[in-house]
Amino acid sequence: MSSAREAASALPSNFDMNGLTNAFSNPIQAFRMLDKNNDGRVTKEDLQLLLQQFGINGMAAKVLSKYIFKQLDANGNGTIEPSDLVHANGILSNLLKTKQGGGDY
Repeated sequence: MSSAREAASALPSNFDMNGLTNAFSNPIQAFRMLDKNNDGRVTKEDLQLLLQQFGINGMAAKVLSKYIFKQLDANGNGTIEPSDLVHANGILSNLLKTKQGGGDY
């Protein structure tokens, strides 16, 4: 299980969070972007692919996608629904604060 500190430390030191937070600013659009095969479900793998598009690869993408997915999957059903994405920017902001040493989500 990934903790906030593990996930934050997986963020590349030069990572610009703005692009990722902009991607999640509209939950419906974010869901459509994540749901690559249009099956109405977003999985951990879908989230990992999105992180890779933003330059987070390898183990960092796995650790981050696992942590973010766990935080977003509010009902624990193993998929993310559009309503789950409402809190995405808060989760990302907290990760950045933790990375900078100012928070622990």
